[in-house]
Amino acid sequence: MKRVLLVMGLLGVTSLSAEELLIKNVRLVETSFQSGKVSDLRIVDGIITQIGADLVASAGTAVFDGEARAVTPGFIDSGTTIGLAEVQGLGVSRDGEQVDDDMTAGFQVYLALNEDSSLIPIATNDGITRGLIVPGAGDSNYAGQSALVRFKQGPTFLNEETMAQHLYLREGDRRRAGGSRSSALAAALEALEESARYDKQRRAFNTNRNRSFDLDESDLVALSAVRRGEMPLVVQVDRAADIIKVVTAFRSYPDLRLILASAAEAWKVAPLLSAENIPVLINVMENLPQNFDRLGARLDQATLLADAGVTFAFLSGSPYSETRSLGQAAGVAVAQGLSWQQAIAAITSVPAAIWGLAGLGRIERGAIADLVIWDGDPLEVTSAPLAVLIDGEWVDLETRQSALANRYVELLNLK
Repeated sequence: MKRVLLVMGLLGVTSLSAEELLIKNVRLVETSFQSGKVSDLRIVDGIITQIGADLVASAGTAVFDGEARAVTPGFIDSGTTIGLAEVQGLGVSRDGEQVDDDMTAGFQVYLALNEDSSLIPIATNDGITRGLIVPGAGDSNYAGQSALVRFKQGPTFLNEETMAQHLYLREGDRRRAGGSRSSALAAALEALEESARYDKQRRAFNTNRNRSFDLDESDLVALSAVRRGEMPLVVQVDRAADIIKVVTAFRSYPDLRLILASAAEAWKVAPLLSAENIPVLINVMENLPQNFDRLGARLDQATLLADAGVTFAFLSGSPYSETRSLGQAAGVAVAQGLSWQQAIAAITSVPAAIWGLAGLGRIERGAIADLVIWDGDPLEVTSAPLAVLIDGEWVDLETRQSALANRYVELLNLK
């Protein structure tokens, strides 16, 4: 009932000025769900401009009462496919990967995003306001470039169209390079060297006066950006031995910004990752030894990485198997020894820092107003957002599922 009343209140808020909003009586959680003081937030043009008690609304300002409920920054998912696929088992509905091509570094997934995907509201109902839409491996180890989107149906993209290049070097990915993990890593390094030759001979390339290249120009340009540090390289790799080889191999490129993803056995080499300042993107719920690369997978990996000083953030991977896996994974990490504050940071401020998203992931003056007001502990699977803002604008939390549920409830009531 309280959620219904809050939603009705939101309808009244949205009818007023959208340029300035005053959110009263929300609890700024800190070290635990129970912590934090109740404050007011003033939002002007999508930016938090003032935080304090008993703030006064100016004429024409929309006011929303949070009733002392917890508020967090919007969650940031560091790896998902929402908007790139509608039905998992139907191949024709998936646009996140290329097949029949052994090099797709120039592939940009943002061109395929469905901004009206029915899965986007599901993300905001999990408290996720932004996410990295990542390419799948397809038939290439270099899979292409991810994009950062905001989970609001309509004009979804931010100014940054591409965020990172993705390289897949897990156990199942070596088939794309002759069946050996050695050849897969060697091919990845050779492609970077090819991009270096392209940079030196770009004029000759444009006039067709140099030795032919094995890669298309779009791939060469994309890999040049990686080599020069203009775009980070996210390497999907699991086995500890492979992680060491990847870190060692890419040291040859001092400007390259390396990020590891999946990384089931990263805890085994945590001191190395901490010393090299290499961030890790993990889903702690993927803790089963599904193949020989993941024999060391464990639920408490986040705690072990935190204890070693490794920077890490959580990703969900797929919206199909566990639609609430981002917040749930953070909660599981807390159950395995990670502090509540560290878990919240791994889905808010830490991914914002990893991806260079200024103004996101924090509730402070000057921050972008991506906010979630919760009906309970954000890391409890039974909790849900009561209200969500993205860029200071209220988000409609109705999903296709809730609309269908309401429809059939009404039909049952008619009988």
